[in-house]
Amino acid sequence: MEHGGGHASIAELFWPAVNFTLFVVVVARALGGPLREFFRARTERLRDALAAGARARQEAEALRARLAREIVDLPAQRERLKADLLAAAEAERAKLAAAAERAAERIRTDARLLAEQELVAAREALRAEVIAEAIREASAVVRAALRPEDQQRFLHDFAAAAGAAA
Repeated sequence: MEHGGGHASIAELFWPAVNFTLFVVVVARALGGPLREFFRARTERLRDALAAGARARQEAEALRARLAREIVDLPAQRERLKADLLAAAEAERAKLAAAAERAAERIRTDARLLAEQELVAAREALRAEVIAEAIREASAVVRAALRPEDQQRFLHDFAAAAGAAA
């Protein structure tokens, strides 16, 4: 065999080709079953992965479609929420206004009752004061008009009435 850069003859390539073919036949017979099982399992894994990918793509498409519908519905949803919030706020305002009106009515009723009680108490106090003043005035008038002989006669009449009662 020359290494000078010439071409190899067919006879020189024949034995390595036969050797390679025998090697492939031996390897195929020895490893044929495991290789078939490996490629079958690999094919099954690829099919499963492709099916999972298809399912994931379908789920993603469904999610994208749902999100697209929801995005389209966002302005209407916002308006519904706004209307609901306004209605809730209005109901709460009405409830608070009614509670405030009831509280104000209770306060007015209590104030009216208190004013009536104060008026009755003031009338009683005024009557007592007028009576006390009338008694003072009457006592002063009687003292001014009373003479010593009237006092003697009152004492005599009192003593006689006390003696008759006993």
